[in-house]
Amino acid sequence: MKKVVITLARQHGSGGLKVAKRLAEELGICCYDSEMFRLVSNDDAMHDNRVAHDARIKNTHLFDVAKETYDEHPDDELREEDELILMRNMFEYQSDIIRKLAEQESCVIVGRCANYILRDRTDTISVFVHAPMDFRLRRASSIHNLPEKELEAYVRNTDERRANYYHSYTGGNWLDASNYELSLDASRFGISGCAEMIKKYLKIRFPEEG
Repeated sequence: MKKVVITLARQHGSGGLKVAKRLAEELGICCYDSEMFRLVSNDDAMHDNRVAHDARIKNTHLFDVAKETYDEHPDDELREEDELILMRNMFEYQSDIIRKLAEQESCVIVGRCANYILRDRTDTISVFVHAPMDFRLRRASSIHNLPEKELEAYVRNTDERRANYYHSYTGGNWLDASNYELSLDASRFGISGCAEMIKKYLKIRFPEEG
């Protein structure tokens, strides 16, 4: 398979992260999720190289790329006391990491506005995984021990935070289908079905040469 980067955004409870991990495993490539990006954005942990030993990161290129990017940014950039400036600095730092990963390897990147950051690359596809609220609540209830009303509020608030984050740094609407090449309803396809649909789309989008 030629080098390809899949960016994947997802509604909370849709199973999008599982889709990303399943897809990466089946393609034999790395999956970089939001938690991994948060780890390499921890200034103290990057400063003393603790992130390099994290089980989720040590067998990937992420730490080396993050360390290179970290060394290129001003020493106090990720220690900024003004929260708005800190968040903007962190977005730029993570964006640089995402661009470098996309240059170096095939991978799946979850969240972090990756579809926007890599929008000009011809070797990248963007996917959005969604599902009806009742489906997402059923899945979320197995993770979060909350009463039904509180659980729904939590799911909606999580999506709202993601939408606000996306709008803050891209000016776009996170839910707008025109931001993605492929939009999949996980309640119809399931986790494995969504992964299979993405693989089928890859074959159409990047047909084998010859």
